[in-house]
Amino acid sequence: MTNTHAYDVIVIGYGPVGKMVSALLGQKGWNVGVFERYDRPYGLPRAVKYDHEITRLLQKICPVEDIQRISVKVPDNYVWCNADRVPLLEIDWSQDGISGWPADMLFNQAELETIMNEACESLPSVDINLGYNAIHLNEHEDQVNVLFKSINGEVINTAAKYVIGCDGANSFVRDNMEHTITDLGFYNDFLIVDIIPTEDMEFKPMNLQVCDPKRPTTCVSGGPGRRRWEFMLLPGETKEEFKSEEVAWDLLKSWGIHPGNAKMERHAVYTFKAKWVDQWRKNRLFLAGDAAHLTPPFMGQGMSSGIRDAANLAWKMDLLLKGVTDDSILDTYTEERKPHMEKLIEAAIYLGKIICTTDVERAKQRDEQFLSGNFPPFPAFPTLTEGVFDRSGSEKEAGLTGHLSPQGIVEHNGQSGLFDNVVGQGWVLMGWNHDPKEGLTEQQIQMLEDIGAVFAKVVPKAQPEPAAVIDTDGTYEAFFRTNGIEVALFRPDFYIYGVRGQKEELPTLIQGLSEQLTQQTNLANAR
Repeated sequence: MTNTHAYDVIVIGYGPVGKMVSALLGQKGWNVGVFERYDRPYGLPRAVKYDHEITRLLQKICPVEDIQRISVKVPDNYVWCNADRVPLLEIDWSQDGISGWPADMLFNQAELETIMNEACESLPSVDINLGYNAIHLNEHEDQVNVLFKSINGEVINTAAKYVIGCDGANSFVRDNMEHTITDLGFYNDFLIVDIIPTEDMEFKPMNLQVCDPKRPTTCVSGGPGRRRWEFMLLPGETKEEFKSEEVAWDLLKSWGIHPGNAKMERHAVYTFKAKWVDQWRKNRLFLAGDAAHLTPPFMGQGMSSGIRDAANLAWKMDLLLKGVTDDSILDTYTEERKPHMEKLIEAAIYLGKIICTTDVERAKQRDEQFLSGNFPPFPAFPTLTEGVFDRSGSEKEAGLTGHLSPQGIVEHNGQSGLFDNVVGQGWVLMGWNHDPKEGLTEQQIQMLEDIGAVFAKVVPKAQPEPAAVIDTDGTYEAFFRTNGIEVALFRPDFYIYGVRGQKEELPTLIQGLSEQLTQQTNLANAR
């Protein structure tokens, strides 16, 4: 066994979630040791959808042109129909989101992981180790030691202040934590089939759910140049029966898909589950992604939720490692992310119950409900409700807290493009038509600089100023005027920390953040 390899953070698991948290911490200069048990990338399709929020988070680490190259915008509605192909439910995926990207994008995960890997490899403080399986973990008061064994039999000892388990549903890190799991008991087996058409094909709508009790089926884009089908296994059918390629081709026949016009890239049976770990932190150990939660895919939010985990945890860990706050801030990770995830899982189950009905009479009743308009309301997409947010504003101001912030096209210092690329990212203090530093004390400005804040005076396109950020497409004017506010503070994960209707009230907003960060330190010291 070699000498101990020391890091600030060890990340176990190098899928999209592991790559995201490693890149975000590596961008801040922290020494990150990444360990993945497989010695080469998994090149087959898995997740196929992310929304505008996730695309903006990817923009933090990947070039815009690379994201555009591997993604395709949904051109129409996501249609749910009955056995007779009569629409029951239509979800608009074709609009643009507030994050500066299309509301929903379809992609191929292998291509996504390639550009994320390039982002990680470009960061000198990120040490990537493929083919290393975690075999032992020992947590101490001031660090965590982990033993890894390589595929060649080499055993290495590592140490870090914190360990993040991004290691999937069978998480090694989770097994080393005292934990309980909430299981909603939603289980369904589906045969997933990914194909690459070898001739031109047109699918309208692009994404379709066939709620046929004889065989519930999903047909969606698998990203540029790919298609995916998901066939539900019926009661009495076994996974073994669906393992052969011949069965997959037979199910594709009715869709006009055969070996003469398509290449089968993958076929596998998955069990869709709905469960989560109740606490995602134990001292210096953390869980993210599938290690912390599993959701049915009907909302397309499985991988996306893991990316949100990574973004949430990374900025808090950055402040902690900088010494700006203490590690009690990391308790807000579970506090913020778990309720959000629970609501997404509940929404996925809502959709799952629509499609996964195999009883003919129940399917008929379901169809009548939807066709008559007498169906349960669709769950709203969740916001963040607890954690590191402003609590001192008016009721109207508090109504924006925990929602996503907008991103528009701007001009600044001779550059034009998306705000995050042109102006900067991290904490963003934005003033509409005024310098957001005005009225702040030197101490408050220093605190914001200590946490890496970007200060942005945003002005209308019709009234440009040389040093200001010009609101080229009107995104920010619409945001500030519609909500009746003059100043806003956005977090590094793009959620709105707080706003103020009058710029003179800004110091109370900043003071609240300062007190929250200081309170975390005081609470920890009190222990």
